[in-house]
Amino acid sequence: MQYLKREIREKILVAAVEEFKEQGYADASIRNIANNAEISLGNIYRYYTNKEALYFAVINPFMESLKQFVDNDFAFENKSMKEISQMLIAFIMQYNDELLIIRKGNTVHYEAFVNYIIGMIAGKIKELVQNVFPEIDEKIENPDFYSAVAEGFLTSFFRILSNDDPKEVLERKARELITFYFGHMKDRFRHFDID
Repeated sequence: MQYLKREIREKILVAAVEEFKEQGYADASIRNIANNAEISLGNIYRYYTNKEALYFAVINPFMESLKQFVDNDFAFENKSMKEISQMLIAFIMQYNDELLIIRKGNTVHYEAFVNYIIGMIAGKIKELVQNVFPEIDEKIENPDFYSAVAEGFLTSFFRILSNDDPKEVLERKARELITFYFGHMKDRFRHFDID
């Protein structure tokens, strides 16, 4: 039995990242990936059964890192909007290729990714409101409220990422969004019950 070599797997993944970034999932070619990795086409299939398996090998580590980031680091408590936006932009810069690949991916993968992110962000927002502003949470009756806020934030955030802005500009734009969506939350609901 011949063992799979880590170096070959890494060459394949590096070539796959570039191909998926350039072409998107639908138009990516396993043959191009093999050529760019300087290995035979048949050799790729020893490591990855098909294009989808290779795609997930590229994005799954990012998804795990994203889950850890949201669970452990993306907390609003005791942090300024500037600190949160800097943390968010640092994460985005670290995984910019993977985000581009997912956004350029086919609709099934992209939709699953977006729904996954919305669910995680919605959970964080609900946790924040319940812990910091329980009086606001008591007023919210719409079961889709937190998902709707998370979806609006994510859509807006992807829009600012679609430009090739320098890091400082991205941080400012992210801080503006975070402040708009999550700043002064108590004030937003102060007049909720007034007709």
